[in-house]
Amino acid sequence: MRPYTIIFSTETVDGRIASRTGYSRLSCLEDLRLLHSLRAWSDAVMVGANTVLVDNPSLTVRLVEGRSSYRVVVDPSLRVPPSSRVFDSPGRGVLVTLSKWSSEDLRGYIERGAVIVRAGFERLDLCEAVAKLYEMGVRRLLVEGGGVLNCTMLAEGLVDELRVTVAPYVFGSGVSLASCEAFDGGNSRVELALTGYMEVCPGWVHLAYRVLRPRRLL
Repeated sequence: MRPYTIIFSTETVDGRIASRTGYSRLSCLEDLRLLHSLRAWSDAVMVGANTVLVDNPSLTVRLVEGRSSYRVVVDPSLRVPPSSRVFDSPGRGVLVTLSKWSSEDLRGYIERGAVIVRAGFERLDLCEAVAKLYEMGVRRLLVEGGGVLNCTMLAEGLVDELRVTVAPYVFGSGVSLASCEAFDGGNSRVELALTGYMEVCPGWVHLAYRVLRPRRLL
């Protein structure tokens, strides 16, 4: 079993979620409110290690009414410091990492009250990870990933919806919405169905897609 999963991202017209220098402030206020409403809807919000290292987000609900859910960091290499804001609330911050790490390796996270989810020994197993999140009561998962996490979740068939807001900018280079070598564009690719669209701010357009394939059963 796995949670119903939505990827939310804001990108430029040329598909970049960050510039080559790391600039990623692409959302207008209404887009941020939409993001926070999805955080309130979810049982857990998931990001990758790079997002925490660059932005140190809290991943809490602030711009709309609603509760803050589990804050999940995918970090197989333990690069994220235990002092990160996602671990500020004991029992609500979750570290998804490899099972090879000992309790001593994880001491700093444990002392901060982080929930440890082990999945895979030498290589992270996202299928096992989301199954364990499901066992924790996570039925609705929001992914605010970088290019690698987004792409890997899609490649594993673990995503049900893709929500993308297109900002009226062009960067020319930088970080793509999905970045991995899982697809060749021909026989292997992500196929989507458009389910809705709207202008969230003047010039910002939000697109909602259902993932057709690859997609594992819930």
